[in-house]
Amino acid sequence: MDPDVLQASARQMGFQAWDGQDELTGGRSQTVVVWKRDQHFVLKAYDPAGPSAGAREQSALHALDGASGTPRSLAEGVDPSWVLMSRLAGTGSLADALLGSDPEAARGALLSWAEALARLHEAGTPQVRAAFRTALEGRAPHLDARSLPKDFTDAAAKLPRLLDELSLPGHEAALSVLQDLPARLAGEEWEVLSPADACPDNNLLDADGMRLLDFEFAELRHAAWDVAYLRVPWPSCWCAWRLPDDVADEAVARYCSVRGAAAQESDFQEAIDLATMGWQVMTSAHFIPGALTDDDNARTDRPSRRAFVLHRLGQAACTSPSNALTTLAGDLHGALRERWGDLRLDQAPSFRL
Repeated sequence: MDPDVLQASARQMGFQAWDGQDELTGGRSQTVVVWKRDQHFVLKAYDPAGPSAGAREQSALHALDGASGTPRSLAEGVDPSWVLMSRLAGTGSLADALLGSDPEAARGALLSWAEALARLHEAGTPQVRAAFRTALEGRAPHLDARSLPKDFTDAAAKLPRLLDELSLPGHEAALSVLQDLPARLAGEEWEVLSPADACPDNNLLDADGMRLLDFEFAELRHAAWDVAYLRVPWPSCWCAWRLPDDVADEAVARYCSVRGAAAQESDFQEAIDLATMGWQVMTSAHFIPGALTDDDNARTDRPSRRAFVLHRLGQAACTSPSNALTTLAGDLHGALRERWGDLRLDQAPSFRL
């Protein structure tokens, strides 16, 4: 950790220096546990070339202020960008459970994740969302509080070249549908403050359930985008193993039960279906270029890009009723399967019998 960041963070807390530090593994930013006597904190320093250089996470933590068990922001710096957070209790994560050998433990952790997501969404009140927008504008005026539309626009821009390379039709209507899809899931009723990267490793399990971590990509978006993580599955995560359908359905039901009757109505269920298909096609567009040139199928610690791209496109192609986007997914799936073979996406290790 940068000595200047260590010193600045300690002094903001009223200390001359920390007694020590331990590096935490994983993640895109440099993160350490620091302590003074018996007080422990998490210090995170951001890459200035990163997607938001910490502004999204700093703004989200400020707005949430510890709600729903999230870390509290205790101090922060701008140049370089860093945040000092409260250290949450807990050991292990949903990723640990999914990569383990106990299917019941994995199922329980998945249900805890769904409950934690629901509680976090409930904590994102209109006042909290307004605080996030204000905080983000103050830290990074160039960043939009809603970043998902750009991801879909970028995906739609990448696809024409990929379609041409695969000798497929242009699918102009489908590209228009893809680009406009985030606008179909809009409005105040279901808008939430999302971590936008609620992957299986971005959480901690404790005796009371699960706490969600990592808000580096935080944004405002429809709740269905996060719930659909269970069905895609895990569109932004390295451990994107397949979940058993009944377990995924149970976790979605648990989320909806916590959120109440409105989440169980057909409109919200249809929004989850739409978000699932959107993730499956959009993320495939971003992963296909790398998968065409790099066969990472030999890895055993995570699914290969080719396997999860084929799974996502195959699932999207089967979405009912069929439309321009399902036709696009089907054409891509067929062309890529012809090149790569019929690769199967395995279930998470804990569910393999």
